[in-house]
Amino acid sequence: MSNTIKLYTTIIAKGVQQFATYRANIFAGIVSALFALGARYALWVALFATGNARDVSLAETMTFFVVGDIVMVWVVTSFGSTIGADIRSGDIAQKMLRPRSYHFQLLSARHSAAVIETLTNAVPIFIVAAVFIGILPPVSAEAFLMFLVAVFLGGVVYLLIDLIISYTVFWLTDYWYIRWYSRAIFTLFGGTVLPLWFYPDWLRAVAELLPFRFALFVPMEIYLGRLSGADIPVTFAMQIFWIAVLFGLERFVWSRAQYKLVVQGG
Repeated sequence: MSNTIKLYTTIIAKGVQQFATYRANIFAGIVSALFALGARYALWVALFATGNARDVSLAETMTFFVVGDIVMVWVVTSFGSTIGADIRSGDIAQKMLRPRSYHFQLLSARHSAAVIETLTNAVPIFIVAAVFIGILPPVSAEAFLMFLVAVFLGGVVYLLIDLIISYTVFWLTDYWYIRWYSRAIFTLFGGTVLPLWFYPDWLRAVAELLPFRFALFVPMEIYLGRLSGADIPVTFAMQIFWIAVLFGLERFVWSRAQYKLVVQGG
């Protein structure tokens, strides 16, 4: 276990060090993040000025996005392009023979990028938003702890769904659109771009039957106090249920994908 953690941190550190050698990358990341924040704030100010918002405030909405951006940096994965490129180049065979699992390599590389995105994107946005816009704190310390638990479980849900979708590259000739499909599903049913508060009742009812909302929307509801009390343990139970279902499906698809790889290699 200690060797695994050491290797994991080493991979992340090297990724950050490599990125940091190009200072223009850091500057460009911060500037683009701030422009995006300004555009988003102006858009939601205009929307709330129409008076058509439901039982939610502008402060709650901006907090949802700003804090949610930090969450999404660590939760969102998009392995379809990586797996597809490895298959196309043939590198996947070599990577699968390494002492560390292929999934460990995928996840450690993604978290290396997450550290960079946090420093150059999420943190600058949070600081500027907290100073100039006003970001709501967690409703309580207990809610914040529950929020962190929900983020972890939601991250596992997102990871498993993304892996299942990404494995389709073993059967497809192209893979560039896999990332688009994954993001589109979470955008529509997960409330990652537009909170489910603003959905029509019928579409929100559909979204609540699916696991996608557990990745970001549900943790943010806990953070904002819109989900509390006895509803939180129920939410955790539902997240764990979906993790169990998705893990079983992921293992099945992965076993078939490895068989497909062997056949192609033969």
